[in-house]
Order: sequence, then structure tokens, then C-alpha cells
Amino acid sequence: MIVQSTSPASRLASILVLAAALAAGCAKPPPLVTLPASPPSAVVFEHAAVVDVAAGTVAANQDVLVTGTQITAIGDSGSVTPPAGAQHIDAGGATLLPGLVDSHGHIGNSPAPPWAGAFPDPDRNLQSFLYCGVTTVLDPADMDSDAFERRDAVAAGKQMGPTIFASGPMLTAIGGHPIPVMEELAPWWTRWYLRRHFARELGSDDDVRSAIDELAEYRADVVKIAIDSIPSSSPQLSAGLAASVVKMAHAKGLRVVSHVGSLADALEAGGAGVDAFMHMVYKEALDEKSAASIAAFGKPVVATMGVFENYALVGRGPRTPTQLEKETADPAELAAFDHLPEGAVSERFRDFFELLYRNREAWRRNIRLMRERGVTVLAGSDVQSGVFPGPGLHRELALLVEGGMSPAEVVRAATLDAARFLENTPDPSFGRIAAGKRADLLLVGGDPLADVANLAKIRAVMKNGVLIERHPVAGP
Repeated sequence: MIVQSTSPASRLASILVLAAALAAGCAKPPPLVTLPASPPSAVVFEHAAVVDVAAGTVAANQDVLVTGTQITAIGDSGSVTPPAGAQHIDAGGATLLPGLVDSHGHIGNSPAPPWAGAFPDPDRNLQSFLYCGVTTVLDPADMDSDAFERRDAVAAGKQMGPTIFASGPMLTAIGGHPIPVMEELAPWWTRWYLRRHFARELGSDDDVRSAIDELAEYRADVVKIAIDSIPSSSPQLSAGLAASVVKMAHAKGLRVVSHVGSLADALEAGGAGVDAFMHMVYKEALDEKSAASIAAFGKPVVATMGVFENYALVGRGPRTPTQLEKETADPAELAAFDHLPEGAVSERFRDFFELLYRNREAWRRNIRLMRERGVTVLAGSDVQSGVFPGPGLHRELALLVEGGMSPAEVVRAATLDAARFLENTPDPSFGRIAAGKRADLLLVGGDPLADVANLAKIRAVMKNGVLIERHPVAGP
């Protein structure tokens, strides 16, 4: 069911999606996911290998019973008695683990290349997340009230999608990130609107107070600030205003996460008291001392290696789509990345992409250095051009392994550790397979603790105790 929103931003988004469909002369594509007409009251997965994400181990030949929206029993096969009418799933040869969490999943962004002229389709993004086994998303910047209306609609069962944690508009310096990016990528006739509704530009403590009051009224799950310059010539939020954001947000019970780019950015954000870093340091290589300085803050880092890898490789040859991208994205949209039009990237952003390309190996080393010093790394894709909702997280998990994390650590980064951060508790209601936990589950072929690529071999996705019906764009 599609929720009809009355907010100005929602109305504009609906108009843009409709305009794009009309311009393309085609109807809305078939859904990627649907709900069963009559879901059973109970489901039992039989003979599954079950991942204990906390311990990083797998228990063979287990039965897992789901009743309603919760996991109600786990035991050796044959020891769990399902109620009459339960649906039996033969999970022999497959592995059951918690649904994945994308800790940087922009629902209101478009993954298409800017030169393709596509507009964001949030409903399609939500479907794509679910198709790929992502059952929870932290949306760390979106249009005004849209993010919160969407979050509440999914929670109420009025809209299909992963559980959403949302920040709403990003807080930034006047003219700071993401303003230059929007001016570079968005159609010229939408930029004025996006600037007003996607970001809150801060020039004083009064601006901070107004923004925090607004986000508190929306019951934001987190507040996001930007401490970075993209491109390097753009303004950046001052340390004083960053500290004001944290102080005023914490006073209202709101946690703060910060986009960062350089070591100096991370130290400024950490010194201001933010609760998480929404990127690793990606503009430079860390050494042991600087990695330790970040670790000393004791806050998680959402690495987002994939988004930087994506931009680093722009214009450097064809982009090879993954199987999940082929199954969820428009083939023409995927093919559009292979040919960079003349003038598609401005001079100032070409320099930024070159910096990213030079630092590709540094990111991998930065992750390893931080992990060695006890930093909790969370998995997030940062959905935008070239980073597809759902498949982008799977790409990110592979890159985290390249950064020295074990498959078990990567799985935990995309399940339990993320759930602990989002619910701000060591014992969250989701993110692990245990009795009493929310039945958000992913059944895959092979052992993901041996190879994270097995996470993409999806056999079943369960959200809130209901098995999702998946409909690929293209067959395997």
C-alpha cells in the first residue's frame, strides 16, 4: 500500500516521480516484493544452520519457530513443536541469520547516474532493500517530514519496507555539504527546493536551536551534522556550532551522528561529543597514533567504503553490476554508468574523484587500524548515484573484508552491532536469533561466516514474521 502524504516535500517527490514516468513513456515497473495473500500465523525453519552473530559461530541442524512477529523457539531439529497450521520451511543446506541492517541507507536518493535524468523513487528503494535481505535502515538525511512520515507508515504496516530509523534534514554550514553536491547533481530547476528541504544551514546558535526544536518535534531517531568540505573549497561547520548542536540535541534526548572526511573533521566531531561517525576518515591515510585518537572517543564508525570506491572509479571503465543489482535495477539504468558523457563531471568534482582514487588503499588500511584499536565498525552503503539500495550494502560488506575484517565481524557489523547502536542498548529487540526477538530473518545458501558473498545467495527474507515474496527484474 502506498501512503498518500500531504507534506510539501512528499507532494514534490510524487510529482517528480510521475513526471519521470511520463517522460519515459512507461508504466510503473512491477513490484520487487509483495506480501503473501494469507500469511500463516506461524513459520518453522527446519534443519537450518543458525548463526550466533554475537559469538561468530554457526549451530548446525536447528529448528527455528516464528509465531506472529517474534522468534519463539530454537532447538535441535525435531525438538521444536510448531502449532497446527504452521508453514514448514526446509532450510537444509542453508544458513539462517538476522536480517541485515544498513546503517547509512538514504531512502530518498536515486541510485541512477545524474546524466540519466532519473528521479528518486523511495517506494522502489524500500522494496529493493527488502529484496536484498535488508530489514532495517538508518536513513541519515532526507527531505523534511518525508523521512518521518515514511518511518511511521512502515511501523504502522501501511507501507511495505524495512524498519526505518530517520534523521530528517542534515545540519550543515551555510553553503556546506551537501549543498554543493546537490547543485552538481540535481536538475537545476529543483535545486532551490532541495536546498530548503534537504538541509538546515546553520550560522548561529539560534539557527541550531530552531533546527533541534524542529527535529525533536518530529521525534528524530538521530540528528545528523556535516563536518566536511565537498569539494574542498566549500564551507564547513565550525567547531563551536557543532558543539552547540550536540549540546542542544542531547538536552532533548537526541543523539548526534556526524559526516566526516579528514582526521581533523573526525577529531572536531569527536571533541563536540557526537555519538557516531557516519564515514571513516576517507580523505587521508591514518597512522597508528591517529587511529588511536579516533578510537579514544569510543564511538562507532559507519565506514561506507563502497560509496567512495564508486566515485573513485567514475569514468575509469565499465561498471560491472552484481547479480543483486541485475535483479533489482532497471537494465538501462545500470548500462548508463558505462559511458560518462562529456562534461558530466565538473572540474571541482573531478579533483575530488581523483583524491578518492588515490586513497583507495588507504581506506582499507584505515579500517584495519581502527578495528585493531577496538573501534566498532558498522556497515552502511550511503545510497546515491551508483550505490543501489540493498545491493550497495552487499558491496560494502565485501569491501569491509578487504579492509581486514573477518566475515564474522562483518556479519555482526550488519546485524547485532548496528541494532545495539540504533536502539541504544546492549540487548536490542532485533539483530540476533533468539527467543523473544523480532522475526527479521535472512535465509541464504552457504555459510556467510566462511564467505560474505554467500549473503547474496538469498533463499528467503522474513520481515516481522512474514515471508516476503521476491520478484526479480531479471532471472539469475
